[in-house]
Amino acid sequence: MRVPVEIRGTSADGSPHEESTYTCVVGVTGAMIVTSRSLQVGSEMTVTNRFSQRTAKFRVAWVKQQENSQLWETGVESPIPLDDFWEVRFPRKPSH
Repeated sequence: MRVPVEIRGTSADGSPHEESTYTCVVGVTGAMIVTSRSLQVGSEMTVTNRFSQRTAKFRVAWVKQQENSQLWETGVESPIPLDDFWEVRFPRKPSH
């Protein structure tokens, strides 16, 4: 799901990085965001959903350069479920 976002984090080289970009996948506890630079795995970042103007903290879980591209796929995860952050209604997990 493509959601426009503003991100603030740390590049792989340790320098600050801010960018207007978008997600490719969103979930209750994370997302995959397309970035123009490789971000530092394990670092904290802030993501602002440009639709809702809500901001949340995430941790960079993984990065992967897209094939034949200068762009990076960046997996981010939240320490807490973010039910309303993406403005998407996710199905509840069945309780056992």
